[in-house]
Amino acid sequence: MGVSENEFIIQTTLLTGKILLESGAETSRVEDTMERIIRKSLGDDAAKSYYTYVTLSGVFVKTNLHESSFLRIDTRGYNLEKVVSVNQISRDYTSNQISLLDMYHKLKQLDLDTSKDALYKQLFFTGLLSGSIVLIFGGNWTDLPSSMVSGMVAYFIFQKLSNLADYPFIFEFLSTFIGGVVGYFIHLFIGTNINLTMIGTVIPLVPGIGITNAIRDLMARHYISGIIRLFESLFIAAALGCGVALVILMVN
Repeated sequence: MGVSENEFIIQTTLLTGKILLESGAETSRVEDTMERIIRKSLGDDAAKSYYTYVTLSGVFVKTNLHESSFLRIDTRGYNLEKVVSVNQISRDYTSNQISLLDMYHKLKQLDLDTSKDALYKQLFFTGLLSGSIVLIFGGNWTDLPSSMVSGMVAYFIFQKLSNLADYPFIFEFLSTFIGGVVGYFIHLFIGTNINLTMIGTVIPLVPGIGITNAIRDLMARHYISGIIRLFESLFIAAALGCGVALVILMVN
């Protein structure tokens, strides 16, 4: 393999943490999974000389010999399928179903996998989400077209802008603003409640996973990661709200 056994263990552990963190897993899950891999690979006694540390910008493994390894996290998103896959791979390894080398190859393949559901599928379910939330909030069927279309437009714009560059909060604002404008014009022809249309516009981009992970990190006493996630999610929510609020202010 070109590296020592301990170095290979560290590389596999870091790769596991990297995939989990980039896919939206909470900090406590990432740290626990990395520690389980080290304990399984080295044994409980030897693993006591190893320390893992997880931040939103990188994962670390450090030994008592003052040696440390680090992987930087450049992008963070949400891919729960990858989180589930990594969890299953790590369970297979800790239960002796696969070797460490097999685990590394599976993780490497998973890390290189950039496939996503087709955009039309994403837009279809986005429309269902935006429409269903209107009915949940007491709207009627005439409010569905404007909310569904505005939600799909906002999501589509956000996906296209995100593929071009990375400007946090600005893209969320622009997406809901454009989606809100489209929803407003549809609402003029069919619809009774403009507020429900704006809710349908915002709901596909609400950072629900981010807020949930922030609370879980805080409860697990990962205060730095939890606070950062929480503020990030709140700023995203504020940007989304400002986008639709500007539309309402313009039309009123």
